[in-house]
Amino acid sequence: MKLKDGLILRKVAGQYVIVPVGKRVREISSIVYLSATASYLWDYMKDHEFEAEDLVKIAMRHFTGVTEETVREDIKKFLETLAQNNILDDGKVRGSFKVNISGITKNKEIPLKKKEEE
Repeated sequence: MKLKDGLILRKVAGQYVIVPVGKRVREISSIVYLSATASYLWDYMKDHEFEAEDLVKIAMRHFTGVTEETVREDIKKFLETLAQNNILDDGKVRGSFKVNISGITKNKEIPLKKKEEE
């Protein structure tokens, strides 16, 4: 997996913030803050394809006083947050769209599917 392009990390008022640029501005509507630890991992992630295990190894080499179990759980939550906010390019299609057809009073959310899933 990898981070989507068009994203930069900035430190604003002491907080690390993921900032979308270009076409990503339309796709990412929430503000995502990162901890100092997550920003350290972001430095690696922005230039490499990676798996969760890669991030665990990097964190275990860099940080002390933390168990591998804790690091694994934190990395899992971190990647889930990135995926839910459309920041992580992990091959999964996320989101929905609304269809409003004349004469029908309800909007129905239809999950997006990859072409091969149809």
